[in-house]
Amino acid sequence: MSYYQPQGPIGGGTGFHQSSGQSPGQFAFPQGSMSFQGPTSGGSGSDSMGISPDPLPTGLFNALSTKGYPHEPPLLEEIGINFDHIIAKTKIVCNPAGSRNALSDEILNDADLAGPLIFFLLFGLFLLLAGKVHFGYIYGVALFGTVSLHNLSKFMGNNESGSPAKLQFFNTASVLGYCFLPLCFLSLIGVFLGLDNTLGYTLGSIFVLWSTWSSSAFLNLLLQLHDARALIAYPLLIFYTVFALMAIFV
Repeated sequence: MSYYQPQGPIGGGTGFHQSSGQSPGQFAFPQGSMSFQGPTSGGSGSDSMGISPDPLPTGLFNALSTKGYPHEPPLLEEIGINFDHIIAKTKIVCNPAGSRNALSDEILNDADLAGPLIFFLLFGLFLLLAGKVHFGYIYGVALFGTVSLHNLSKFMGNNESGSPAKLQFFNTASVLGYCFLPLCFLSLIGVFLGLDNTLGYTLGSIFVLWSTWSSSAFLNLLLQLHDARALIAYPLLIFYTVFALMAIFV
C-alpha cells in the first residue's frame, strides 16, 4: 500500500502522486505551521525559555558550595539569611548608647533567626565550658519567654493605638535573640572567672540591663509606643535575669 501527499489545494482537481523515498508503514508528518521547531538561541547566550545553556561547574568544592546558575539568587538569600542585616543588628546591640531611630524599616522588620540561634548556641557552649549543662533550660525558657513577651507586647500595642498590633511572632523572637548577645559576654567571662561573688553579681546586673535597654528600644520602635518603654522593659528585665542566673550560679 503506497502513501501519497496532496499537491495543490484540496479540491483543485490535480490528483495525487506517490511520494518518493517513503517506505511502507511510515507516517508522513505534514510540513506546515503545526510542525515542531526547537528553541532558537538568543543573542545573550540563553535560549528562548530564559535558561542559561552554561552547565554548572563540576568538582567536589563546587558540589559543596552555594553557587548555582547565573540567573539564580544565592542559596543563603533564598532561605532568608542576610549577613548584612545580621551584622547591622549586632552592631546596634553592641552600642547601647547609639540611636535606633535611624534604622531602616527593612532591618527593623526583618524576622531573621540565624543570629539569635548562634547567640543561644554560644551561650550554652560557654556554660558547658564552665561545667554547666543547661541546653534544655536555655531553649525551654527562651521559647516560653518569647511566647509570653510576644502576647504581652501585642496587648500593649492594642492599648496604645486602639487597633491590633502588626507585630509578628518571629519579629519578637528576632529582637529578643539579638539583644541576648550581652549575656553571651557574661557566660564567656564565667569560663575564666567564678561569678558567684560580688563581681559576678555586678557584671550580671550590667549585662542584664544592657540587654533590657536594647530590646525595649527595638520593641518600642516596632510597636510605635509613646512613653511606654519603662513598662515594656520590666518583663524583659525578668526574662534576661533568668539567663543571667544560669551563668552565675552552679
